[in-house]
Amino acid sequence: MEKTSVEDELTLTVNTDCKRQKLSTPLLEDFKADSSQKLKALHDHLDIVVEERSREVKLKENQLKILSLNLAEVQKQTEAARIEALNKEKELDLLRNEIKSEETTLKNTQDELESKKKDFGEVQKQIKAAETEACHKLKELDLLRNQIKSEELKKKELRLRSTVLVKHEEQPIQAETELWIREFSSDSLDRDEVSSYLRALSNPAKFVLDLVEGQIRAAQRRQRSGLQDPVVENLVMFFEELAKTGGWDKDQMRFKAMQVGTQWKKMIVIESPSSSLEALAFLLFIVGYEVTRLIDKEETVLLATSVLHYEQGPELFHLLGLNRNIPEFIRELIEDHQYIPAARIICLFKRKDFSATTLLMKEITDLRRRSSVEKAEKRDIGKFKAIVELAAGYDLDIDIPAGLTAKLMLQSKNSTPPVIHCSTVEETCGSGPSSVSKATSSQVAATHSSAGLLVPKHETKPFVNASVISRW
Repeated sequence: MEKTSVEDELTLTVNTDCKRQKLSTPLLEDFKADSSQKLKALHDHLDIVVEERSREVKLKENQLKILSLNLAEVQKQTEAARIEALNKEKELDLLRNEIKSEETTLKNTQDELESKKKDFGEVQKQIKAAETEACHKLKELDLLRNQIKSEELKKKELRLRSTVLVKHEEQPIQAETELWIREFSSDSLDRDEVSSYLRALSNPAKFVLDLVEGQIRAAQRRQRSGLQDPVVENLVMFFEELAKTGGWDKDQMRFKAMQVGTQWKKMIVIESPSSSLEALAFLLFIVGYEVTRLIDKEETVLLATSVLHYEQGPELFHLLGLNRNIPEFIRELIEDHQYIPAARIICLFKRKDFSATTLLMKEITDLRRRSSVEKAEKRDIGKFKAIVELAAGYDLDIDIPAGLTAKLMLQSKNSTPPVIHCSTVEETCGSGPSSVSKATSSQVAATHSSAGLLVPKHETKPFVNASVISRW
């Protein structure tokens, strides 16, 4: 029974399978066809994916190669940097050693300096003590020197006064003055000696006045046109020291000072002094003895402008009542037709707001007009000389008519054209028949005289140092 049942089940299963097979055969064919298409599509997709992946792999490989090369380069640079760092470290160690060595040397030097500083302090103390002792010795020496000078001056005064008693009737001027003239006519005096001597005299103003008078008479005997420069330089010092002494009666001396000053004035060409140093001495004389009325306003301006380059120039301007404002003063001179002193100031101070050439040409026009109607005076000849000197000294291009030149030269004391001593250059300025050529003047340094003023060498180009300019 069981066997029959199993057989039935098997039969049923077989039949079922047969039926199922009969039913699924078309479906299976469809499934296979569909699966085949899907498989093909999948295969194609896989090929595409594989190909893309292959390209990506190649790209990655190339990138990897590049990175490998970069890595190798970086490794090389790193190695080079490491080597350089090692070298720098070695150099740094070397510098550290050098710094330590320098520090050691510096410390040793500092120790030496400290030691020398202590020694120097001791030396300074010794020097200071020596200086103190030297000062005491110097004071003693000065005192002894003054005593010797005082004794010498007393002996000299006694000798001079004894000479006066012996030769009083033969000498119109005091013998002591004559002796001073002979003794110091060629030597520069010491300022202290002059000051001490004047203070020792009972009437120093009379002594100086006699000294001036004696020198003027000596120059007249020798037929000189002016005083000798060494004596003039000494006289400047006498006038300055006399002004410091004070205490003498100027009223008593004024009359004789007028007489002496009148004689002295005749020896000076006011318009163009042959020696600006003598012009300076003359101005100091008339100011010191209060006889400024010896010269009029025009003469005052002419003389004052010829000594502007001296240390005493600014103070003389003030004492003579002249305007110390240079531009205003130049305009005042032009308004008064005083063209030569105006041109002299313009050239001396290098003023660019005025024309010296134009002013001198105006003066030439005035000279030409006056010479055509009357005989030329001494003043006209002096102005002509001043024009020539300014033109030569400052390279001014000025045309002078030949007729005027000839007339003024012929009417001067000498028939031949005189030698013109320029107050601006250290050489003779030639005066041509028709024009004044530009002179190539050499700059000559000023020298200090014992009188304490800047004296140009005969006659140097006018100069104004900074100390003089600052006073204006």
